[in-house]
Amino acid sequence: MLILNRFVFLIYVATLSVFALIPSSQTEPLFPYFDKFLHFLCFLLLFFLYDRSTNDPVTLINLLSFFCYGLVLEFLQGFTATRSPEVWDIFANALGLLVYFIFAPKLRYRS
Repeated sequence: MLILNRFVFLIYVATLSVFALIPSSQTEPLFPYFDKFLHFLCFLLLFFLYDRSTNDPVTLINLLSFFCYGLVLEFLQGFTATRSPEVWDIFANALGLLVYFIFAPKLRYRS
């Protein structure tokens, strides 16, 4: 099961990277700040999938690594035609990571 979870995690990272960097359609959001909500969920799910792909507990190093991954994605968006880096996106990414980091120990012991 661990191998399957690692595969899912790697596919998710690749998919997240591609969707973060491909041109975006400028459609009307479902509600205000929908984009920030998606950033929050994507990075919460990123940390969750990582946690399920390893037997080790989540650490501050994991948190900082995923935060840096989010920073790199935001930086690279500056080189695309339809996207731009936003501080609030970085904040939403960090919040998603932090929420999972805080609640992961409680979830791990229930599983």
